[in-house]
Amino acid sequence: MSRRVDALILVMIMAIAPLVPMASAHPSIGLSTDVNHVILSPGEATNVTLTINNNGSSIETYSISVSGFDSVWEVIPADTNVTGVIPTFSATTDIAIRLSTSALPSSSGTLTITVTEPDANISSSIDVQLSVMPRYLPAVDASSAGDNGLVEMAPGDEVNLSIMVSNNGNVNDTILLSVGQTPDLVAFWSNWTSGGNNTGSNSTGNNTGGNNTGGNNTGGNNTGNNTGGNNTGGNSTGGNNTGGNTTGNSTNGIMSKSNPAGWNVRFMDDTVDLMTPGESRYAILQISIPTDAGPGFYGYNLYAASVFGNFSVNSTLVIEVTSIHDLSFTHSNGETLLPGGNSTSTVEVTSLSSADGNWTWQTMVDSGDCSAHLNDLETQIMEGDSYNLDILIAAGANTHVNDECMISLHGTLDQDTSITENYAFTVTIGESWGLSMVLPTSIKL
Repeated sequence: MSRRVDALILVMIMAIAPLVPMASAHPSIGLSTDVNHVILSPGEATNVTLTINNNGSSIETYSISVSGFDSVWEVIPADTNVTGVIPTFSATTDIAIRLSTSALPSSSGTLTITVTEPDANISSSIDVQLSVMPRYLPAVDASSAGDNGLVEMAPGDEVNLSIMVSNNGNVNDTILLSVGQTPDLVAFWSNWTSGGNNTGSNSTGNNTGGNNTGGNNTGGNNTGNNTGGNNTGGNSTGGNNTGGNTTGNSTNGIMSKSNPAGWNVRFMDDTVDLMTPGESRYAILQISIPTDAGPGFYGYNLYAASVFGNFSVNSTLVIEVTSIHDLSFTHSNGETLLPGGNSTSTVEVTSLSSADGNWTWQTMVDSGDCSAHLNDLETQIMEGDSYNLDILIAAGANTHVNDECMISLHGTLDQDTSITENYAFTVTIGESWGLSMVLPTSIKL
């Protein structure tokens, strides 16, 4: 509370400043100003009008000079000389006063305006009080994190970011931080003790929970034996799958005023105590997002509030949740593959991704006397959907029963060619039996 009292005392001093200017006057030169007390905030400017009364008996020229003020004040008379002032008449001139943006309340002082009549070497002076207003100006800069305020995260990620917090005011200040809404200054003061300690935790907009695990695919291995009708064969194995690929391409644009379910965005310490003018410190912002977070852009306003100035500012941090692209595969045999014949195998591709994806496919024969041909080279697989890829497999004429051919399928994501999926399966050459009856030509039925 002592800081509030100091601020109130300063305001009272300004209010009861002398209403009559202090002057050291020669009887022949009378001086007055339109204001006796100039109160400015850093960066502001004003004019003071000076009136010079010629109380002498001849027309005079006067020179004007200024002194006594701190270097943060820039004081420039509009006229350094005022000429042709008739006895018993007066002349006016302006004095421009500008205060530096770096001024502190301790830079307050007195401006002395001196008017001299050079011929008689006489002068008069008048004082104007100069006061620097306290300025409470917190600042929080989200651009200090990520790529100029854009942070890229994958579902399930957790990160701690360093956020720049500054006191751009000209007095000591304590700054409160929060996410999503302005800090609760009332709660801060209600928790203030006589020792100047804040025992409360004024953190808003924090949300925890909603943890989810998923997106991991361990295979798609399939074995399928086909028997019957005097046909054997058709064994299929496989299930090679790479999962959990992420890409920055997203299809949604979401600006959020509050945390979505399962998100946690909060400052680890929401109070920055006793910052001196111009001081900057880093505050740690903790962000964790659930594994099922949808791709898109999520905006959060980061707030900094001045405890003594009783107002807040904010800066926007944007979190881009990247897409996860993950597929699972299942192989099904077609008709029995015989030497010199062909059969169509079907690979069911299931999306475990968090976004739609366009895929380009190719197939290869890794081993065995077979050839393979894809019917579809490009497919769009929607999020959570499945798609069947048909592969025409032809066996060589010299193959034998139980010979195996290893077939591999390779997919590349069009949006990000660094993301690939690979799957392999085998087909086995089957066999068939048949009887034919040939009657000798000598036998007639």
